[in-house]
Amino acid sequence: MVYDLIMNIANSVEAKYIDSRISRKYNISPLLRMEIAGYKSSEIIKKNFNLKKVLVVIGLGNNGGDAAVVARYLKVSNIEVNIYLIKSKRKRSKELNENINILKKLKSTFIEKISTKSIQGYDLILDGIFGIGLNRDIRKDSHIYKVINMINKSKNKVCALDIPSGLSADTGTDFGISIKSDLTITFDILKVGLINDPGYKKSKKIHLVNLGTPNKDLTITKNYFVNEKFFINQLLPRDKSSNKGSHGHTLIIGGSKNMPGAITISGLSAYRAGCGLVSICVPKCIGHTISKSVPEAIIIEMPNSEDKKTFDQRNFIKNLESKLTKNPSSIVIGPGMGNYVKFRKLIFDLIKNFDCKFILDADALNSLGDDIFKLKKYKRKIIITPHPGEMARILGLKTKDIQIDRNNCARSFSKKSKLITVLKGFRTVVSDINDNVYINSSGNEGMATGGMGDSLSGIIGSLAAQGYSELNSAIIGVYIHGKAGDIIFNKSHSRGILATDIIKNIPKSFEISNKNHFDERLRITIDE
Repeated sequence: MVYDLIMNIANSVEAKYIDSRISRKYNISPLLRMEIAGYKSSEIIKKNFNLKKVLVVIGLGNNGGDAAVVARYLKVSNIEVNIYLIKSKRKRSKELNENINILKKLKSTFIEKISTKSIQGYDLILDGIFGIGLNRDIRKDSHIYKVINMINKSKNKVCALDIPSGLSADTGTDFGISIKSDLTITFDILKVGLINDPGYKKSKKIHLVNLGTPNKDLTITKNYFVNEKFFINQLLPRDKSSNKGSHGHTLIIGGSKNMPGAITISGLSAYRAGCGLVSICVPKCIGHTISKSVPEAIIIEMPNSEDKKTFDQRNFIKNLESKLTKNPSSIVIGPGMGNYVKFRKLIFDLIKNFDCKFILDADALNSLGDDIFKLKKYKRKIIITPHPGEMARILGLKTKDIQIDRNNCARSFSKKSKLITVLKGFRTVVSDINDNVYINSSGNEGMATGGMGDSLSGIIGSLAAQGYSELNSAIIGVYIHGKAGDIIFNKSHSRGILATDIIKNIPKSFEISNKNHFDERLRITIDE
């Protein structure tokens, strides 16, 4: 059964807490849970691989214990099993030793060394070296590094238990090196590192196995994986007798002489996402262009700056209020506006004078800089939508620092700033002010083109105007945006998807069907 729920997922601390809590709460010994994990894994392995001869590589901890149980069940299924114990001065866990003793009583085959040549003769290599507890880099001169490197360079099929050894369960980055698996069998709950970028690349398929743990004991995490089920459950109904006034009014402020396209994309996306009324506020120099591109929108022309390229900020709020026909339910600021420090005051004035939901995107974020932390004093409902480079500039970091730990960067920023953060990229992260992180499942590499962020801001602004909470506007908006891209990806092409293609497919993204458009791309299955 392909996974179709919004799901609690766990970092290493949460996963270890769940494991120990289950043992204490239900008086289930770690040895019994290891037995269940090993037995279930052996059955999955036999279904997924054609096996005659298997190499089981066992580390020092309970991940190695799981692998030892698998080895036993494969052996009693008349599969030839060779066992290689990782050499180390550290002590093995009690549970691992007990299972190794059982294997010895069964006269299992233990081998003293492995080489690049010797491992070629196996149908499968089972990785039981490290579990989720690893928190240090694997030294390049270490025995374990050499073993992992040897496995990765081989042409053998590889199955990892719980998480590919060397991969961080928290971030999806590796500790110097990590196993590349054809199948990862993970226990009780998905680990953040398995689905985060780049960790998802280390497992071609993921199978989630429940060890007899009640669902209520898995809902204590602050990390979530979002797909169609969440969207379905949170979708607000639309009354058949509704009119444009029933579905909100979003005001989009931005645009400049050099960038009229960005705000056009944002406005069209807002309408396609179901907003009843869209007003677009632009400098007069591009007003005519925008009115032709988005004829359904109300175009609010504002005086040009002296260079006739952007807004003149003088009396901006007074002019805007005099031209608005209806108070906005949400305001999107930034698409194509131009990255000018002079716009800081304008942004603060807008937030101070309008009591509604705000989406700050692109140039609005760049214009604010460090002053973004001052927004919390206004106690407004604000969503920001930075890409990694913008997030890095806000936090004074390098982009690579953001990408190494996307979840915690977004989480800590939201907590400090009191803003909803949408950190864009593959597996877009949405974080709230209460430490919760929502990782999006939709979207694909074909969407790596200009204008995507403008479309997303329009969708989120539209949902916010329609009555969704700021958090759900962000989560659902990101999901819908990615789903539109996945519809195109599956039906048409895998590269060069344009923002205008996304706009056309936004209405289709709201359709609910029994088939998840990206089940195949998620590659995650769970026990039936």
